[in-house]
Amino acid sequence: MGSNDIKWVENSAINNVRGIITIWRKKCFQMSRFCNGRNYFIIKGIWKLGTKVPVTIVTVYCSGSLREKKEVWEEISNFRVLQVTKAWCVVGDFNSIRRREERKNLLSVSDYGSEIVGFNNFIEKEELDDILMIDRKFTWYKPNDLVKSRIDRDLVSKEWVEVWSHSKQHVLSKSVSDHCAIIVKSENVDWGPKPFRSLDVWQSDSRFKEFLKESWPKYEVQGGGIYIFKEKLKKLKVYLKVWNREVFRDVIKEGDGLLKRIRELDARDDDLDLNEQEREERKSLLADLNKNLFKQEAVAKQKARLKWLKQGDLNTKFFHSSIKWRRAKNELHGVFKNGRWSEDKDVVKDKVREFLEARFVGNEELSVRLDNVRFNSISEEDNQMLVGSFSVEEIKEAVWSCNSSKSPDPDGFNMDFIKFSWELIKANIMVAVKDFKSF
Repeated sequence: MGSNDIKWVENSAINNVRGIITIWRKKCFQMSRFCNGRNYFIIKGIWKLGTKVPVTIVTVYCSGSLREKKEVWEEISNFRVLQVTKAWCVVGDFNSIRRREERKNLLSVSDYGSEIVGFNNFIEKEELDDILMIDRKFTWYKPNDLVKSRIDRDLVSKEWVEVWSHSKQHVLSKSVSDHCAIIVKSENVDWGPKPFRSLDVWQSDSRFKEFLKESWPKYEVQGGGIYIFKEKLKKLKVYLKVWNREVFRDVIKEGDGLLKRIRELDARDDDLDLNEQEREERKSLLADLNKNLFKQEAVAKQKARLKWLKQGDLNTKFFHSSIKWRRAKNELHGVFKNGRWSEDKDVVKDKVREFLEARFVGNEELSVRLDNVRFNSISEEDNQMLVGSFSVEEIKEAVWSCNSSKSPDPDGFNMDFIKFSWELIKANIMVAVKDFKSF
């Protein structure tokens, strides 16, 4: 009896070497190749759901011998070097830990230093990510439930994260086995509108400065200096989103359009000679494509937040990989509420709000009294300097000393935007600073 939709391959048990079985649904995965190894099993194929993705899945079931573990790590590394497929998933019982805290209540953990170093070296060499594990801290328990370890895990490559950026490991409760089952899931949660972020590459477009000059004076707001500055930035943000979409446009789509037209002209040139007008058009398109590639790289580099690469390295694919990698690492997947894990977006938002409210609510019981405390005093000259008015030069110097990529407020405008727009917005900044000083 069985399902026609199910296929499997096995690595039979031999003496003390445990057997491995890998099972999949035919509608989800199509195997193209498999490889048997001692204590591991490798299958390659195509993940068929959604966009078809070539993947390699390695299932391991290591023994307790450190020598045999090292052999498994080395053989998997050697196999991977020869493969074209980049999306890798290495999963199973590694019988190894990455840090001492992953084993609990053993008589001694001093013998595991070499194992920890070797296992971590394998993971780092293969650039695998130990994706977030939730629900439980350990995956293996002795019958008395006192001795426990995290020896089962799922390791994935960066290319895997690019496709399934929300991957995480759910550890289920154990039943008859002394191991807990692990389910790897990737679920995309809609958290609502994405926050605004100013892009430095806008400054390379001459239309951007003209847009600012035309727009900023139009925003009329009544109130104090700080309120006026905040509201004008808020209004500017709304119109910048429209300008980015309609004028600056999606740089990737724009680049794809340029490439399509260039290829059409190239194909025509192979069959028939282009006329003078078409040659000029292709020359112009190539120049536009170079500008577009610069924009794509600049946007990707800023989003990736990589400071150690110089603009012009043309590592756009690497930047996009870094963006997805950083987002996956920084994402808030869920929260514990009343001791239970929840990924419901409304529950997560409520817990985040409660956490921030608790951090910023004053506690009178912790108030500090300074009665009878004597402080050093400053001179009258220093006092006049401190209470005096700020000059434009002082404020500008403070602004220019800030890291250009940093945003001083959640409004999404970084310091590079402030510096670029300084002559236009400095009057509002001066009034805002004076208002702040008067508080």
